[in-house]
Amino acid sequence: MLVTKNRSLNAWPSLSYPDFAATQHLLHMCLQVLGKLKLSEPFQPQWAELPLWLSARGLTTGPIAYGDGAYEIKVDLLSHAVEGVTSWGSSGQVSLRSMSVAQFTEQIFDVLRKAGVEVSINLKPQEVPNPIPFDLDTEQRPYESSLVTDWWRILLSTQRVMQIFQGRFKGKTQPIGLMWGTLDIRDVRYNGKPASPGAKADYIRRNAMNEELVEVGWWSGSAAYPKPAFYSFTYPQPEGIENVSVSSSSARWDASMGEFLLDYDDLRNSEDPDGDLLAFFETTYSAGAQRAGWPSNLVGTGRPE
Repeated sequence: MLVTKNRSLNAWPSLSYPDFAATQHLLHMCLQVLGKLKLSEPFQPQWAELPLWLSARGLTTGPIAYGDGAYEIKVDLLSHAVEGVTSWGSSGQVSLRSMSVAQFTEQIFDVLRKAGVEVSINLKPQEVPNPIPFDLDTEQRPYESSLVTDWWRILLSTQRVMQIFQGRFKGKTQPIGLMWGTLDIRDVRYNGKPASPGAKADYIRRNAMNEELVEVGWWSGSAAYPKPAFYSFTYPQPEGIENVSVSSSSARWDASMGEFLLDYDDLRNSEDPDGDLLAFFETTYSAGAQRAGWPSNLVGTGRPE
């Protein structure tokens, strides 16, 4: 029998980047270690196979093929443990706590080896400034479990709104998930036309930005932008998009980031966070799609006809 508890949980909890930053480093690097395990899966256009998927208790890799079976890594952000399970019945667990990235890396690979899974990854973090190889990142980092749970609850709430937004689009999309390289949850829409990622684009960007797209998402902040925010950008960037007014009233074009931003605190303090977030996604999509000449019939009601 399903027991219902705590139905009054705050869907949009507060999250301060300065308070979260140290924990975020450890969490981000641990999730990169797990995410890199998915690089063994067959490539899908624009890295569609790589996100970590949200679950009812945290995140999961989903099943990763291994031999004639599969293994999966489940990240429980309520009990704060990482569990490795296999289709042949083996399992093991690592506690999430204050520790070093190197300790976590060693422990999760030990769990996999004991479960009969022998894997290797590139130990260099991706898409972060001044990357320290996982096995050499030996500094003890704090892990504030309550902040991590709040971070995950924001992901869940964001995904709930994104699912409505995504369901109204008739063109190509990807499954909504956490991009472990940049630690953001995102939804991407494509119009089917190729795009050039630029002559200097690296391997990741060459395979991510090779079609025209509009992307919306949320991330918990960085040293460059030290507060959580929702974002939206169109690629290639159409002329004049920076002059468009979008919903909600707190949203704005940020020239340094080259995208629309809606600070998380502005959203969580609104009277209708879900409605305002959906409006931000929809109006920023319209701003980009109209100026880039996307077909108007790509957007519908999201209901069966």
